[in-house]
Amino acid sequence: MVQFLGKQGTAGELIHMVTLDKTGKKSFGICIVRGEVKDSPNTKTTGIFIKGIVPDSPAHLCGRLKVGDRILSLNGKDVRNSTEQAVIDLIKEADFKIELEIQTFDKSDEQQAKSDPRSNGYMQAKNKFNQEQTSNNASGGQGMGMGMGQGQGQGQGMAGMNRQQSMQKRNTTFTASMRQKHSNYADEDDEDTRDMTGRIRTEAGYEIDRASAGNCKLNKQEKDRDKEQEDEFGYTMAKINKRYNMMKDLRRIEVQRDASKPLGLALAGHKDRQKMACFVAGVDPNGALGSVDIKPGDEIVEVNGNVLKNRCHLNASAVFKNVDGDKLVMITSRRKPNDEGMCVKPIKKFPTASDETKFIFDQFPKARTVQVRKEGFLGIMVIYGKHAEVGSGIFISDLREGSNAELAGVKVGDMLLAVNQDVTLESNYDDATGLLKRAEGVVTMILLTLKSEEAIKAEKAAEEKKKEEAKKEEEKPQEPATAEIKPNKKILIELKVEKKPMGVIVCGGKNNHVTTGCVITHVYPEGQVAADKRLKIFDHICDINGTPIHVGSMTTLKVHQLFHTTYEKAVTLTVFRADPPELEKFNVDLMKKAGKELGLSLSPNEIGCTIADLIQGQYPEIDSKLQRGDIITKFNGDALEGLPFQVCYALFKGANGKVSMEVTRPKPTLRTEAPKA
Repeated sequence: MVQFLGKQGTAGELIHMVTLDKTGKKSFGICIVRGEVKDSPNTKTTGIFIKGIVPDSPAHLCGRLKVGDRILSLNGKDVRNSTEQAVIDLIKEADFKIELEIQTFDKSDEQQAKSDPRSNGYMQAKNKFNQEQTSNNASGGQGMGMGMGQGQGQGQGMAGMNRQQSMQKRNTTFTASMRQKHSNYADEDDEDTRDMTGRIRTEAGYEIDRASAGNCKLNKQEKDRDKEQEDEFGYTMAKINKRYNMMKDLRRIEVQRDASKPLGLALAGHKDRQKMACFVAGVDPNGALGSVDIKPGDEIVEVNGNVLKNRCHLNASAVFKNVDGDKLVMITSRRKPNDEGMCVKPIKKFPTASDETKFIFDQFPKARTVQVRKEGFLGIMVIYGKHAEVGSGIFISDLREGSNAELAGVKVGDMLLAVNQDVTLESNYDDATGLLKRAEGVVTMILLTLKSEEAIKAEKAAEEKKKEEAKKEEEKPQEPATAEIKPNKKILIELKVEKKPMGVIVCGGKNNHVTTGCVITHVYPEGQVAADKRLKIFDHICDINGTPIHVGSMTTLKVHQLFHTTYEKAVTLTVFRADPPELEKFNVDLMKKAGKELGLSLSPNEIGCTIADLIQGQYPEIDSKLQRGDIITKFNGDALEGLPFQVCYALFKGANGKVSMEVTRPKPTLRTEAPKA
């Protein structure tokens, strides 16, 4: 739909209003650039100009726009001093309709050059730009193609315009001198840093992904070596090998599709569920692909310029069915038979029919199947959008009152997952509407009813409130007599001792191998600590009865005395339980002489044997490396964890010759401040 209203400006300029409606089209069809026009040797006009117009687009069909027109306002907003990105954002926000205030020239360039002295700069800039346009047509400079898909995507320049169309447009080419931020010349030797999102048209007019091998940039040396003529999708083997240089045995496979004959292709995903890939699981010898060089295990990375690499295999069938034309060109990577990747074994007997939608119910257990009889129309409208619960996808945006879809239970807001066995999980708006339009008779749809945005917000608010309440509960001071020891947090506890021994062995002291904290390494079953059942080995004791235990300034004997003192009724301890435990392990090797004891007094615990005492002077290796409180966890390679003490004692007693012991010792973080001098 186009509305036109004009008014005459000055010096042959015409200012008019144009309304573009892209309903049913992929884009508005205009490419813009910010530039400037010399009005005279001393003056110039800057602004946003139309750099190109896509054939058969709303901009082209209206007949009121031409290359070189200046956009003064968009939907009532003055854009004469706006940036390109700001105008792009305005067009995205406009959805399906935009109203443009256009400044154009109603005289021919030659007439204006004679009648208007300001046009000298205009013609000079025009001629210069035409020369640039010839060499630079494929890359398109800095112009931004607007309106792709549902207000998404942006292209660079007129990538879809071939050389002949470019020559025809020269008589109306935009006259601005562009300030290019960066160029996309195909013969540059630097790294390809172009934006690879969205779609682009090849010189033959086919729409492909920007990330396709058909849009791969070759440097000058690569172009000189590549003698192959590009096909309609821009493919050559040189471009394919450069785009997918990390993949093995790349192949270009071409086949003509027969409408009466299925492709006969079974697809599978990657065995690693964290990776996305599209593998050939089987090829029907009676199908259209039965006679071409494609085998089970091959990975399909592209088809007709549509990139399938790193995409879900469930959507590949929809891509195959929706590509334009009867010709299929696939890029595959052949793997060796023993290469891992495909999630299933190759299919040797090709099934007569394959329903790929069954995998949807594994991913979305709450999905449901709805059948609607199409009597001229289904009565639904869809939109490409985003939902907080599932992300982006196709959603039901409206229902015709009293339609079969409404009667079948379709709801506004439902996510459309499949149409007649064609998965729409990763489909864009055009693919989904194409499936719905082509469907006839009883249409089977898989839908997922989602929570409303308000319900999701309410659930999140309730969850946050619950977390806050739990946090406040945790922060409440606990009763020391019953306080639970939690990992990685200092906890004050109270032990009832009643003048009975605590019953622990600890490590720590300035003349000890542990100088950063006092740590429990053994709990005697008959002591008060064992009776309380809260303390465990490797718990770090930071203070006793409010007095910090700073082992860096206390002897080992002094530290031990703190735990062997007989307390009247109760004792308070500040405990820190590290998770994971803070430990170090090392080996002690020595030669044990026959008849000479090791000189170790051992006590069993859950992970080995604790050294309760040792006799100095037996072996220098033990004297220099071991101490009271160390835990021997392995003896001559045998783990002592869980062994009865009698077995451990026999191992130590009966050993002769070379002895190797693995020792575990606490290595706590320093958590007690040094005493002030």
